[in-house]
Amino acid sequence: MTLSCMAFSKRSELWRRRWQSFRHPINPEKQRLLRARWDSLPAELQTPNQISGRHLTHCGFTTGASYCSFHCTHCYLPKIANQIPIPSFTQMKEQIDANRRFQGPGAGLQITGGDVADAYWRSNRQSELVAIVRYAVDSGLVPMLMTHGQTLLDHPEFLEQLVLDGGLRQMAVHIDMTQAGRAAHPINRVTSEADLHPLREAFTSLALRVRARTGLPFELAHNCTVTERNIGSIAQVVRWFLTDPERSRIWRILSFQPEANTGRTIFSEHPVTPELVWREICRGIGIPINGSAYIGGHPDCNQGASLLISERSNHLLPLLPTDTKTRKLFTEILEKLGALSTMTTDGDAQSGSLLAYRVAGAFAKYPGLAWRIFLRIGWLLISGSIPWEFARALGTGRAHTINIGTHNFMHASQVANAPNDPVVQSRLDACVFKGAVKNRANGKWEAIPMCAMNQSRWSELYVERLTEMTQLPEVCKPFK
Repeated sequence: MTLSCMAFSKRSELWRRRWQSFRHPINPEKQRLLRARWDSLPAELQTPNQISGRHLTHCGFTTGASYCSFHCTHCYLPKIANQIPIPSFTQMKEQIDANRRFQGPGAGLQITGGDVADAYWRSNRQSELVAIVRYAVDSGLVPMLMTHGQTLLDHPEFLEQLVLDGGLRQMAVHIDMTQAGRAAHPINRVTSEADLHPLREAFTSLALRVRARTGLPFELAHNCTVTERNIGSIAQVVRWFLTDPERSRIWRILSFQPEANTGRTIFSEHPVTPELVWREICRGIGIPINGSAYIGGHPDCNQGASLLISERSNHLLPLLPTDTKTRKLFTEILEKLGALSTMTTDGDAQSGSLLAYRVAGAFAKYPGLAWRIFLRIGWLLISGSIPWEFARALGTGRAHTINIGTHNFMHASQVANAPNDPVVQSRLDACVFKGAVKNRANGKWEAIPMCAMNQSRWSELYVERLTEMTQLPEVCKPFK
């Protein structure tokens, strides 16, 4: 085939995908799963600002390789994690298939366990992790690799392989003062989160190089456990990301997780609270923001905000205005268009995302709603609620969003007492962070909340894997 024919074929395939995105902006399977999720929520959580059951079922996760070379003060995994064999590729595919059935197409799936990049690199099974990521992509999910990132920082060729061959487009890097294992940043010498800014800059540069070398979209998320040691640094961390629009264009999610007394955690003498963490986040942003303008699951589990950033001025704006009429319109958008996928990494560097075509198709399907959205945006611009510079930035493609929030894991003792505590039980029932785990008693797959995993299910799963080690020859134990 000549080069001109190949180019024509590529353009034809691109326009076919664009046309399909326009014609079918909302997946019917996703709609069905969302309706079922909404119906399963406790009645008191079926609120106008509820995202679960309207835009997402839940974020999924795998229970993959449990090994990690770090020895952090706030690890939620059991002590025997490094002794557990890596699941076989067949087992990982079964996990991904089960998550896909629970979540539907276009949902986020965290590729996690311990530090899976660390585990597969050290066991010389890099191609297997690439295949796992590729299988998740081909299954219609959006995998995000969860990692401390040191292995990939030291061996960037592994990350490029994951992006090029695996289809990886998102990676979450955990960076904070609780980590013990980075040679250049010994835990006993790190006195502030500011000491780790050079590390954050190194990952920013790594992501930019991967984008440049592969020509593919690639984004980062930042995870940070918050304790009494670093609570005073959280505002500074937020400011570091927001000071430079090049950073916030790479790091699209900032997740701050108040410490939970579970796993191997060395709990603070004076533990922080989610409310305190959110105040520090707002101090870093520079403006007070309602972290419950919308909720995912139970309000005690998450707080968050989406910010629109102008790349011209680096000014920021809370994405959701809080006036009554706009919030009412947002509720209707969730009800009618919530199942629309908002992922922005489904194209390449040249063609861009298919999101605009899905939005255009949705507006064509609901022209009345589209007209009211445009009128409302116009009023917000005229009234000054949305400065005109943001309209110009959006119109010229010089704006992006960043999501900032807290994820509040529960203490193991709280989860254990769930049958006697209706609030904790409601949090588990409404959880939006669940992974597919097989119930060995009946052979059925179940979606298990991460807090329940931390409380007991990780330990139960590890015992099962140690038992299986002698029965499944393809499962190997890479470490002692």
